[in-house]
Order: sequence, then structure tokens, then C-alpha cells
Amino acid sequence: MARARIPSRPNHELVFRSARKGEEGTLATVAYRAFQAGDPEAWLRYFTEHAHLALDNVIVAETDGQLVGHVSSLDLTMSFAGADVPFQGLASVAVLPEFRRRGIADRLVRESLRRMRRRGEALALLHPFRLSFYRRFGFGVCELRDVVRTSPDRLPDSVLRRHVRAFSRPRDEPLIKQAYDLARADTTGQLSRSDYWWDVRVFKRSPSGAVYVDPGSKAIAGYLLFDVPEGGAYGVQQLLVRELRAPTSGAYRGLIGFLGALGDQYEVVELVLPRGYGAPLLDEPGIRDEPMVYETAARHPGLCPPVHTAHRRNVLGLTAAGAMGRIVDVAAALALHPSPRKHGVRGAIGLDVEDPVFTDAPRAFDVTFAARGVQTAPGSTAGDRLSLSIERLTQIYFGATSARDLLSQGFVVGSAKAAALLDAAFAGPPLFLGAYNGF
Repeated sequence: MARARIPSRPNHELVFRSARKGEEGTLATVAYRAFQAGDPEAWLRYFTEHAHLALDNVIVAETDGQLVGHVSSLDLTMSFAGADVPFQGLASVAVLPEFRRRGIADRLVRESLRRMRRRGEALALLHPFRLSFYRRFGFGVCELRDVVRTSPDRLPDSVLRRHVRAFSRPRDEPLIKQAYDLARADTTGQLSRSDYWWDVRVFKRSPSGAVYVDPGSKAIAGYLLFDVPEGGAYGVQQLLVRELRAPTSGAYRGLIGFLGALGDQYEVVELVLPRGYGAPLLDEPGIRDEPMVYETAARHPGLCPPVHTAHRRNVLGLTAAGAMGRIVDVAAALALHPSPRKHGVRGAIGLDVEDPVFTDAPRAFDVTFAARGVQTAPGSTAGDRLSLSIERLTQIYFGATSARDLLSQGFVVGSAKAAALLDAAFAGPPLFLGAYNGF
């Protein structure tokens, strides 16, 4: 049974406005009470020191003079098929526990999207606490990650691991940044990182790592940063790779080979990789954590027959949902995408777009792919058309799926020719942010 939503009483009208100077402490308190994560001081630093957050882009919900919720919109830039593209990072959607189930979070997100559109923003991304909540606003899953959990000795070995050494921040920080920027080329989703981002969001979270030194140039050509959760004894510890950047095949094989040589210390290595990168690392079916399941079954034979509890080294490989995205302004977003011009796509299609937030905006567009870029105008004269939701259009835009697949599955209706042209226009590397580009 669905839980009832308690409406706000008429004499407790909600007011939505931008946050003001001096309210940072209250914002931090609301965030801490809403999420019960981090600490109040960390949240205060978030609202006072974040290099990508302006108070004007923090919307608060207020009733009877009390600040009861807020949402932030970060000014960020990411790589997009070889170009740098600005976007808004929707974050910190927080409502005090005693004001939940009144539609406040819903209204905060809608107000944030409306303000983005008025500012001329084209794209928004977020990391969802629940997919279904954000789908109602037109967000779709746009980042798909390959997650691999394996015993180190099941990873492919390589003699190139001899060129890997420990990461030292005083010595390697500028070289790591150069390697990251080099690896951003021809990717989609890698942030343009400020010094603030590197310090607070990367190095403070993961001070341990390794670098691959190219044997020819002697320059750092790749790196990985990792965490080791506390509590595990030597031999059964877990190593969680938070970031692996290797723009050359040698660097990638060397770093994977380095991880593969750590089997004496670590029972499990976990990697989160761009979609498609996990498949070459899988050599056995099964679940890496099977020993714990089997041992539990052996201790409780009434539940299932005892089974052999020998150490299993199977690999767990799965695809996980990452960031969600949303096109805020169709015409602006299509003009921003670098791939149509890069691939020389030519032609005209029509798009009939259903949008649950901007219901008064035009929903029929004529789109022309030409040498000077993409031109989009309200209209319905183009013969080859597609009818789809803003969620599905966003997923096609970011390469999470194809228009032709959605057409064959019935999630998009219309012309196969239009679907093929849209796929050609948006062809490129799929969106991948990874852990340390999260916000």
C-alpha cells in the first residue's frame, strides 16, 4: 500500500527562494539531519568552500520562517566526445525528516530545473538515491558501469607491471593531473577538475595508489587510486579501486597486472570501469562472494544440503547504474553536442518530445543536421519523426542506448530512418564519470 502524502496546511505556505549569505550554517544543519552522513562541519565547508557552488544556485524551501529543505546546482564542465561541455550537477536534495511526504523534495527539483532553463542551461546530471524518484522529472539512467569483483590472481598478468611504482603525492600530483587530462580526450563524462576538486574530492579520499611509468619516455602514463577498508586481516583484505586512468594500452595492462600480483595480501579487488571494459577481465562464471554463502549453508543444513566450502575464486561481473541525466533545453542541448559536426552527419528529422516538467514548452521540433551544426526549431514539418519522452531522448544523447533499440522495443515510436540518423549524430563514447567525478 502506498504511503499517504500529507499536504501542507494552507496557513503553512511553502516559499521557494535562493539561499542567502549567512544561512550556510542552517543549510549544513538541514543537510546533516536529512542525510545523517558526514558531519555538520563537513557540510558547512560544502556550503562555504565549494568552488563550484554559488549560493544563488542553492534553492531553499521555507515555511513560517523555517528553512525545511534545499537543493544545490553545481556549475561543472565535462568532456564530451573530445570537447568540453558545461552542465549542472543537481545535488544535496535535502528535506528535514519531520517535513517528509509533503511533496517538498518534488517541488524543489522542479523549481531547480525551471531556474536552470531560465539561466540558459542545457544539461543536468545527478546521482540518484532512488531511480524512480528522479524519473518522474524526466531524468534517465545515462551512465552504465562495469563492476568487477575478483581475486587478484584471476586478473590477467603482464610483464608491464614492472613499470608500476607506488604513488607519492608530493612527487606525483602534477604528473597525475597531466595523465588525467590526457585520458579525458575522446571520453564523455570526465570532469574538468579544479584544484579544489583534486584536493577535496580526490586526494583526501584516496591517498594510496600506484602509477605506471612509461619505459620509453619515463613519464607517468597512467595511474590508479584505491582504498582498503579497515578491519580486514592480511590475506583477506579488500582493495577497492576508486579511479583508474590509462590512456595507453601499455599503462592499462601494466596497472591491471600490478593488481593481479597482490593476491597474497588481498582476497578481493573491486574495479568500477566504463561499460565494456569489464568483459575482458571475466574468465569464470559465478559470484566472487560465494564462499560466505556456502559456509552459511554448511552451518545450517536444515536450510539446504552441506556443500564444499573450499576457497572459490570465481569472478563477479555486473553492469550497474550510475549517474542520471536530463536534457533541460532541447534546442540548446542538440546544438551543444559535438558529435554531429565531428561525424559530418547531414539530414533532417522531427522530434515529438514529452516532458513532465516543462509542460507549456514546445514539444514538436524540426531538427536539421548541417555543416554549421545542429539547428532546432519548434515545428512539425519534417517527415521522418520520432515520438519519445525527454528521458529516452537524454539516454540516446548520452550514448546509454540507441534510438533503433528503443524503437524495436516500443519505447520510441516513429521512423526507422529518423532513429538511424539520430544514432549516427550522437555516436561517441558512452558517459562515464566514475567515483571521483561524483558530486
